[in-house]
Amino acid sequence: MTTFSFAVPTRVAFGAGVRRQIPEVVRAQGWRRVGLAIDHNLADVAVVQELIAATTAACDGVVTGYCRVAEPTYDALDAARGEYVDQQLDALIAVGGGSALDFGKAMAALVHNPEPALAYRGFEKLTGPVLPIVAVPTTAGTGSEVTPNASFVDAREQRKMGINGEAVRPRFAFLDPDLTASCPRAAAISAAVDSLVHATEAYVAKKSNPMARLFAREGFGRVFNALPALASAPDAASREQVMFGAFLAGVALMHSGTGPAAAMSYPLGVRYKVPHGYAGGTFLPFVVAHNAAQGADDYADLYDVIQGADPSASRQARAAAFADRLHGLMRDLDVFRDPAALGLTGPAVDRFVADTLELSGALEQNPVPFGAAEIKTTIDRLSTVRGARA
Repeated sequence: MTTFSFAVPTRVAFGAGVRRQIPEVVRAQGWRRVGLAIDHNLADVAVVQELIAATTAACDGVVTGYCRVAEPTYDALDAARGEYVDQQLDALIAVGGGSALDFGKAMAALVHNPEPALAYRGFEKLTGPVLPIVAVPTTAGTGSEVTPNASFVDAREQRKMGINGEAVRPRFAFLDPDLTASCPRAAAISAAVDSLVHATEAYVAKKSNPMARLFAREGFGRVFNALPALASAPDAASREQVMFGAFLAGVALMHSGTGPAAAMSYPLGVRYKVPHGYAGGTFLPFVVAHNAAQGADDYADLYDVIQGADPSASRQARAAAFADRLHGLMRDLDVFRDPAALGLTGPAVDRFVADTLELSGALEQNPVPFGAAEIKTTIDRLSTVRGARA
């Protein structure tokens, strides 16, 4: 008999227009003063201005700050926290992509936790209260709207780690596909590919469970099948499918675990400035192909939800075909990054391997052994991809 636990503590509202429910929540919760943490790229977007105005009308005061960097560092958090400290805030509403949501989580935490942000790196390090968090994603893929994690770059150590714990899990999340309409194509692809990494690695992780797999499989199918349309001619239907699928993948991730593609994405992002989703997507097909060749055939279940899949093939053949379909999608979306063009050669490879091995928890969740030799082999195979760019 399988034993597992499962919970989604965040109260989630999904659908076009649900952002208009935010003022009702502010009033119902009795929040008098609210902080807003917004991606600075959205400052002049009409629907965001509408959200700010509606929130302001629902309470006595709003303090608005902006996430001004694509990958916030701990130093950036310390520089920004002064906008929110001593403002008598009752809650924090974060609006934007994954980085902006994580930035908002950090601001909610640092209002009453006075040490430098780096002091709270790790798990459950916060000692003071954390403001209730409302997450309003404008991209579809990171899962930050429901997870108890917020990731930031340690600029001195060149590592990406989080301020993690139940206190930073959003209390409310409003997933409104209309808010993704203004998302630039590259950012939309990066976020969606990130969700495919989440779903794929969550499905096969050693500590996965039937509920996590249910969410991962459904989420993967929705994103994979809608992503080509989102990338070429986005419409309301493709935005909705990708946002819903990405949400399901995020729920799966927080109940299972991630794997080598996610682990390798961190040093590729921190040291080579590759956007997080592109970084994970660069490695995912090679990790899957390696695992499938070693007998990991659970990928067959994910292959079966891809449009045009051949359900009559053996599980091993379908697992191999799944790797091929992933490779084709990443190629078509121009996701692959060329190690040589990035400078990931020679001694830099050894440093990359060492950085990845520090994320041993993710590597250990892989269904087959994956260590230094496999990381190097993945980089070698990536080097042979035609058309990969810096």
